[in-house]
Amino acid sequence: MLSPAATQAHLRPIDLDRLLTPEIQRPARYLGKEFGAAHRPWDSARVRWVLSYPELYEVGASNLGHIILYNILNAQPDQLCDRTYLPGPDLAARMRQFRIPLFAVESRRPLRAFHIIGFSLAYELGGTNILEMLDLAGIPLKWWERQAFTPQECPLIFAGGPTATSNPEPFADFFDFFVFGDGEEVLPEIGQVLAGSLHKPRREVLLELAQVPGVYVPQFYEGIPPRPIVPGVPERIRRRVALPQPQYSIGLVPLVATVHDRLVMEVRRGCTRGCRFCQPGMLTRPARDVEPEAVVEAVVQGLRKTGYNEFSLSSLSCSDYLSLPAVGAELHNRLLGQQVALSLPSQRVDRFDGQIAAIMKGSRRSGLTFAPEAGTQRLRDIINKGLSDADLIRGIRTAVQEGWDKIKLYFMIGLPGETDADVIGIARTVEMLQRECAALGHKKVEFTLTVSNFVPKPHTPFQWHRVDYADVQRKQGLLQKELRRLRRVKAHFTDIRFSILEDFIGKGDRSLGRMIEQAWRAGAGLDAWWENIDAAYAAWVKAYGGEAVDPSADPVALCAHLPMRELGLEDPLPWDHIDTGIDKKWLQKDYHRALEAITVEDCSFEKCSACGICGPGFGHNIVIAPPPPRAPPTHPRPPPPRRTAPRPPP
Repeated sequence: MLSPAATQAHLRPIDLDRLLTPEIQRPARYLGKEFGAAHRPWDSARVRWVLSYPELYEVGASNLGHIILYNILNAQPDQLCDRTYLPGPDLAARMRQFRIPLFAVESRRPLRAFHIIGFSLAYELGGTNILEMLDLAGIPLKWWERQAFTPQECPLIFAGGPTATSNPEPFADFFDFFVFGDGEEVLPEIGQVLAGSLHKPRREVLLELAQVPGVYVPQFYEGIPPRPIVPGVPERIRRRVALPQPQYSIGLVPLVATVHDRLVMEVRRGCTRGCRFCQPGMLTRPARDVEPEAVVEAVVQGLRKTGYNEFSLSSLSCSDYLSLPAVGAELHNRLLGQQVALSLPSQRVDRFDGQIAAIMKGSRRSGLTFAPEAGTQRLRDIINKGLSDADLIRGIRTAVQEGWDKIKLYFMIGLPGETDADVIGIARTVEMLQRECAALGHKKVEFTLTVSNFVPKPHTPFQWHRVDYADVQRKQGLLQKELRRLRRVKAHFTDIRFSILEDFIGKGDRSLGRMIEQAWRAGAGLDAWWENIDAAYAAWVKAYGGEAVDPSADPVALCAHLPMRELGLEDPLPWDHIDTGIDKKWLQKDYHRALEAITVEDCSFEKCSACGICGPGFGHNIVIAPPPPRAPPTHPRPPPPRRTAPRPPP
């Protein structure tokens, strides 16, 4: 690892010709030459940022939040924002061999040359990737190892994103601070603080940042839940809420194929459906619609600037955006004849109708995806899915009648209150849908099922539930047996090892920091990738169980080695210091409602559920009434050929 007192030689741009030899796979990942990259002059900024979605380039460069924040920071007059991603194993090995530090892709300067580095902590298993990147950059892993250096000498390290906002405590050892909630407004505020403080001692700078709403500095807190141990910092840190700004979604055009290789435009932020298992639905309230005109203009301009021939309208529940049919019709009119395809993720099957099908007519018919989540009405009421069998049948019939013959369905097993009848009900539900399709004369509709294992998440009504993974393992086998007799049905089951690790880390406290580092040193990395689960799980087993534990043993049996938290309704929680806006008493009450299968209405369209969100701190639901959709223009007919009188013979 490089010394924190880096010399100027360590801060110069690196020599890519030396690094990117012919055996390095996909070298375009590291060039930083994408169309739309900012390339701000190095000396033009007082504060120099690096933002990272800590995954391979193909995942990170296409992440919408990463693109939005990168564009917003580069729009600030005195700030510069570059990017970095997790190198492939081949490049990482070469960097270590030649002691070349991890660099930002546009300036090609080592990360040590910047003032602040922000990581998106998007899921529980992403921490080992961040440790790998810090180590490659030559930056000390722990906040106290960096404490003696100003931001000019060693950059501030922070994290934001869903997992950071949910429960940052397992990762508290590694970050100088966290940002809770939406970053569009708070990141420029952080930059303004740093502009006048880069020369100050690190602790003094962090005390100033702790005054910024939404910023959490873990070294100033202790205990479960964390409480302030220094004066002048807030007892609870309020999550930031910002309005979507679609103009900043127009971003980079990658040089290699990415996971989301299209223009992505957010139409609605937040969800108030109240699904009791869904952490994003609880952590993004209130719901905020984007003005239809702003969506249309951003899509048209984005396609023109990027050259994409496909775009996606994005939301936690796209079909809850009431202006969707009108926006779709207007975009159809504006893009007529341009051979542009539209995709709509995150659709509610109960809202899928002829209007939504009509605006997808021009898209590639690769398939539709719906999420019934549970196989019986009783269990759907327990999780507050708000979906009936009649809704499901109506949506699937509409899809089949409109020409779709490949349908994906998402289900979960291991939910609170679940019985074997509910598990078998998944197979019965698919069988029912096959009969409905056959009645329409479509016997060859293919169903692909993804069956995940329920993992209780902080800040949800089910956060107190303890999953019995031995029972989940048994239920996987039960459902697999039931599905084998169904034709044209494929099913994919989530590896139970992923679920165990997510549960263990997601509800942990600061004591897990040492274990996360040990797992990384034992070889964990890219832990959320199917291809890496064997090596990652073996590393985690070694970290928490030592050499005496066999990682090839039954993962359910290995759960005995994990200090899995058993939570009571009145217990203090490691995340109680995070003010998400939702009242903890309301979550407890909703947990009791779930056990009685009592449903709660969607407060965007029905009565208020009194969750605690609405008010001056977080705002209110913004639901925009839809404009009337315009009829698509008809293709003008060519004028009839002119008839001329025959010429007289000469």
